[in-house]
Amino acid sequence: MLCQFSRLVYPSNVGNITPGSYMVAVYTPCEKVLDSAGNSVTQVKAVGYSLPVSDKIRYDMKGQWSKNSKHGLQFEVETYEEVIKPTKEGIIAYLSSGQIKGIGPKLAERIFAAFGLETLDVLDQAPEKLIKISGISESKLQKICDSYLANRGARDVIAFLTPYGITPNRAVKLYKEYGKDAIKIVQEHPYRLCELAGIGFKTADKIAMSMGFDTMCPERISEGILYTLTDAETRGHLCIEKDDFIKECLKTLETPELTAGIVGKYANELISNQRICVYDDCLYSGRTYIAEKVLAIYLERQLAMQKKFRYDNLDAELDKEEKLLKIRFAPEQREAVKTALTNGISIITGGPGTGKTSIQRAILDIYSHNNPKNIICCCAPTGRAARRMEESTGYDSSTVHKALCLMAGEDGEYGSPENIDADLVLIDETSMLDIYLSGNLFSALKPDTQVIFVGDADQLPSVGPGAVLNEMIGCGRIPTVRLEKVFRQSAGSRIATNAKLIKQNNVGLEYGDDFQFIDSSDITVSADLIAQMYVEEVGKYGVDNVALLTPFRQRTETGANALNEKIRDIINPCSPDKPEITHGRRLFRQGDKVMQIKNRDDVNNGDIGYITRIESCAGDKTAYIDFGDGRVKEYDSTELDLIDLGYASTIHKAQGAEYKSVIINLQKAHYVMLTRPLVYTAVTRGKERVIFVGDRKALCTAIKRTDTEKRGTRLAKRIREYSKS
Repeated sequence: MLCQFSRLVYPSNVGNITPGSYMVAVYTPCEKVLDSAGNSVTQVKAVGYSLPVSDKIRYDMKGQWSKNSKHGLQFEVETYEEVIKPTKEGIIAYLSSGQIKGIGPKLAERIFAAFGLETLDVLDQAPEKLIKISGISESKLQKICDSYLANRGARDVIAFLTPYGITPNRAVKLYKEYGKDAIKIVQEHPYRLCELAGIGFKTADKIAMSMGFDTMCPERISEGILYTLTDAETRGHLCIEKDDFIKECLKTLETPELTAGIVGKYANELISNQRICVYDDCLYSGRTYIAEKVLAIYLERQLAMQKKFRYDNLDAELDKEEKLLKIRFAPEQREAVKTALTNGISIITGGPGTGKTSIQRAILDIYSHNNPKNIICCCAPTGRAARRMEESTGYDSSTVHKALCLMAGEDGEYGSPENIDADLVLIDETSMLDIYLSGNLFSALKPDTQVIFVGDADQLPSVGPGAVLNEMIGCGRIPTVRLEKVFRQSAGSRIATNAKLIKQNNVGLEYGDDFQFIDSSDITVSADLIAQMYVEEVGKYGVDNVALLTPFRQRTETGANALNEKIRDIINPCSPDKPEITHGRRLFRQGDKVMQIKNRDDVNNGDIGYITRIESCAGDKTAYIDFGDGRVKEYDSTELDLIDLGYASTIHKAQGAEYKSVIINLQKAHYVMLTRPLVYTAVTRGKERVIFVGDRKALCTAIKRTDTEKRGTRLAKRIREYSKS
């Protein structure tokens, strides 16, 4: 059917279209068209995914008629092709039709002026030639290439996979991987989708089942077993004990005919093929097995290569620091400084108010005074923690990623680290280091580099897999000092005192102006209270110094997503002078505080920024986000899934940050998340004031709950094992 776009029915306007979205549109036939009953039609209501909406060019649509009891006669579009006249007018009309992001009418004319009638061949075969066109930068070229590919070569793949929840970006990657055979491969071997990052077993299984694959087919069972390990990794586990593993596999595959014996048979085959690894009666994926083994080897190598470092009179050095900092170190603090300075690897752990910050300053001062030519590297897992480290110690600090020159690609995965040329490396907030970042760090160090880890072992473990800090402490091979005495109480703060009570399983917390609990068991009422209190606290401390924390992103009115929308409309309301950019139902406004939720380039998951401006060009909008430290990044509408509003966040996302005021919501509806490490981590984000809003029983449940799942890892045992060999 040759036709031309007339109007959009669903969604209501072009701005709400997202790549791969389901659409309803009306088209005008450019030739005589008969419906399924043989009647001539003058307008066609078409339904499908990623339908074209430019009225500048014609389309040759293929599909079938269907009659819907509610919506009447419709044309179900299976594929379509642009009918581009091989003339200057036809090619320019196509380029500027709005289907290729970044190309407007003027740029389309410049491109045609450079390549003439060969323009489409250049786009198909050598798009890099466009870089010589005025107005096309490297970043714009990438957007043009991605958009062109998504709108031509990969379009059918996108339309085929979108109903199964596969994003257009991943569908394009599938097309790049398999080319024109992509759909055929998915139809005949759907479980090959598991090979691609971001497309897991559940999605592949859904596609396979819709195509009539047998639930007991070998490919399905093997991929289900492997998925059980990758799913465990998303919950922080590196391995699963053998007996639990069989049960988890049966739960994953949900097939009545499947027995533990059959799972064991397939698992043994995967072990023989080295797709699953075994250590200490635990099963690992190949990736987690290597990561844990390599980190243990690196740690033991570092321990073996280290020597004792000697100082003439450390007590005298510490006395000087006391005068400089105008403080008095307690015996355990002096021991921590001495341990860190005299050992090749050491750990200092303690809760809030125990003096970790002043200890770091003393270590760095004494080390630099005695080793003026040596290079010091200070780092932390997040940008916020690194900035706080620099402010409190006076020494240059960066993220661990920046120190390693790690940049995230499109899939959020990092490349190889660069070596750190430092004699002393001090890492703060070590509890946030997962197995992969830790491995990258140790692989980049010289064998004789002095390494000092500082962190709170009672906080939530890292978002990524592993429990590196606790395992390093537990191995017994690394000199460790635990700071127990709370000093911040002398300044009148109840936060540190209550944090210690929470660690001790004590619900008898102390309350006052700086530590409050506001009873509100009704979630709707709580949401209103929280929003009101947030505005009040921002008025006192400023938006950057107030955190609103909750266990969940979704699910309830007090989830981070719902609170973000509610608070944004108060803090940064809609205004004619504040442009907006949308992506599906997601809306961002100039001036919004946002949080990065996926690694990309040098912006890491959890980084906070502000939308400083939103620009429109040829119908496309671009948001500019300032993340500080000179990092201003561009985001077009298709990249908005990389950010969330940043007024409220989950407690996990707040790790590594400190705020003058922290508002925490805990409700009985959050039961599955209520644990002691969670509430302890939330409380210890506050420096001057902590306010709980919610159900008091929920707080008591969290403090008392010790039956939390221990992470599957054998790092400590491996370190001890390698030390004997």
